[in-house]
Amino acid sequence: MIRAAAGALAAAALLGGCGGGDQPPSSPAAVASGSPSASASASPSGPAPTPGINTRPPGELDAAACRALIVDFDQRLSQAYAAGDPSRLGDFLAGVELSGHEATIRQLNAKHLRNIFHVVFDSLSIISNTPQRVVFNLADHTTDNHFVDTITNQVVNQGFPGPATQSFQIFFDYNPQNQTWYWTSGTQNK
Repeated sequence: MIRAAAGALAAAALLGGCGGGDQPPSSPAAVASGSPSASASASPSGPAPTPGINTRPPGELDAAACRALIVDFDQRLSQAYAAGDPSRLGDFLAGVELSGHEATIRQLNAKHLRNIFHVVFDSLSIISNTPQRVVFNLADHTTDNHFVDTITNQVVNQGFPGPATQSFQIFFDYNPQNQTWYWTSGTQNK
């Protein structure tokens, strides 16, 4: 799973992996953001998503709300990767975060692969919090993270990359037009 605005980086990593089976594929879970710019507040556009946990009234999010959102978003992201179906990602992702995950799932589908992973929340620390954007450091870990060949239904590359601990800087941006929080990259979404 990607936690970055790195669609091109993820696509390049995927194109380099899974070739001959000598190297484990580059996992989307292993692609993490550096320090995205805290530019002008992003307002994801598009139709209103299916009502869910991220549809809330305006206002700053506390740590408990951020935890609930990231756990929900991670679960939805995991389901999209396991199904090879990016069609619902726009319900909770926006901007280059959305386009990066969509591109990665399309690349995996082209290689007849699914990324199966499960993420467990460990902790978060809010860095910045406004009614339109919250930025926090997240620590979590995967209990599994492997690729399955959709033609043979076999795990590829001996189950690599496998479980791992992870740390990320996460941006949530609020769209006042549909009263919905989105997981973004922290850059201006156009």
